[in-house]
Amino acid sequence: MNNLHTPPIDYRLPPDKVPETITETLAEEERQSLIDRVSHLLKRENAVVVAHYYTDPDLQRLADETGGYVSDSLDMARYGNVSDASTLIVCGVRFMGETAKILNPEKRILMPDLEANCSLDIGCPPDQFSAFCDQYPDRKVVVYANTSAAVKARA
Repeated sequence: MNNLHTPPIDYRLPPDKVPETITETLAEEERQSLIDRVSHLLKRENAVVVAHYYTDPDLQRLADETGGYVSDSLDMARYGNVSDASTLIVCGVRFMGETAKILNPEKRILMPDLEANCSLDIGCPPDQFSAFCDQYPDRKVVVYANTSAAVKARA
């Protein structure tokens, strides 16, 4: 989005947006008890967990052990088309949940953290992208999958 006349964008996350690291480890019996409870709730709500490769290994294991899916961002969204679940719990960054909804409009999409972001998404702010499109209406634009729904819609 930068051209020669604008200062570079600072892509660093502000300190208040960096998630805290949780170091508490559950005993195996507590962990299994939580998995059993979550599994029961997922079945009751006709839901599955889809987790990105970059999420916590316990979330990935939960997805695997409860009939969900672990993959990259686009494949997570595509999984909704082959899953019988009416609800997808997307464990990933915001654009992943948005993409899941775009590809599965009939499904309910839940996200544990709506503030989860990706530097690639942050690097293409919708307002700046829209201004670029307005400034250069004769240009064809292509956007990366790791951008917001607003940027995808404008492209």
